[in-house]
Amino acid sequence: MHTILRKRQGFTLIELLVVIAIIAILIALLVPAVQKVREAAAITQAKNNLKQLGLATHNTHDVNKITPMIFGNYKGTLGSVFFHILPYLEQNNLYNLGADGARSKQLEVLNHPMDQSYGAGVFNLETSVPSWANATATGTLNPYPSWANQANTLWGLSSFSANWQFFGDNGIKLTSIMDGTSNTIMFNEHYSIMSRPAGTPRFGASLWGYGDLPITTDYSLAAVMAKFGKSQLPPDSIYVNGYWARTGFVNNAGAVPAAWPWTQNWDCRCMRKAEFQPSYQNAHPLKSQSFATGGMLACFGDGSVRMVSSSNDDERFCAAESPAAGEVVAPY
Repeated sequence: MHTILRKRQGFTLIELLVVIAIIAILIALLVPAVQKVREAAAITQAKNNLKQLGLATHNTHDVNKITPMIFGNYKGTLGSVFFHILPYLEQNNLYNLGADGARSKQLEVLNHPMDQSYGAGVFNLETSVPSWANATATGTLNPYPSWANQANTLWGLSSFSANWQFFGDNGIKLTSIMDGTSNTIMFNEHYSIMSRPAGTPRFGASLWGYGDLPITTDYSLAAVMAKFGKSQLPPDSIYVNGYWARTGFVNNAGAVPAAWPWTQNWDCRCMRKAEFQPSYQNAHPLKSQSFATGGMLACFGDGSVRMVSSSNDDERFCAAESPAAGEVVAPY
């Protein structure tokens, strides 16, 4: 008698389930690894972008012996600090368009790969936006500075902000940074577009070409009280809204909390730490934000780019933003 061997037609159900289970396990192991690789690549790109901003600022300083200001007339040309360093970012053609002509352009050097709000890199700024002073966002104001043509409502976005305390309204000589350039933040991460459920301002966008001339030359409590009758700048002023690519500023010149270790008033200096990995739909427009796990990338006054740990408290982070207030405390 001959035994007929039949050819096997496929896998059994149990075998298929085992294969599927193995594939699922492999995917579960692989996905975190891929995410870590992507995050590492994004951080490397962001560090490179911040490094370029730092080098451009130093080159601008070397030529003119002072950095640009956060916004203003720098060597006879009006614009933001980002606009003024364009020639040193190989963007001479864009710089030659002037502040109003250049402001709507998307710049890859200002794009952080982990900024979920960046999108196409441009923002449509309406001529009527929620008022800073109105927590329920029922009031409106026109956020356009006089130098900007309102017929063009597009503005380029930035995933990085400039430290107002570093650049100020007049620029700064690097030799005057008494707290040390390696201890003082120049640029850091910041969402391009942000909002939050409550608070003032509720809405904002980090527009690299945005800004207006200052409305005071002295932000001390005494000077602000004397000029405006209270410890704040006018809340509907363009200078205080949430559309600047600027951090380190807060609309409060008043006294610090009693528990604060230093005695200086706020003097419109933000004295709170960054928000670490918040949602861009629940982020303070005037505060710094981080995108990566564990800390915030920042370019310091010496041009170095480092991660500022999320374990830093308000006091240490505040010290890192102020260039010459005597808080010589390096963030870690």
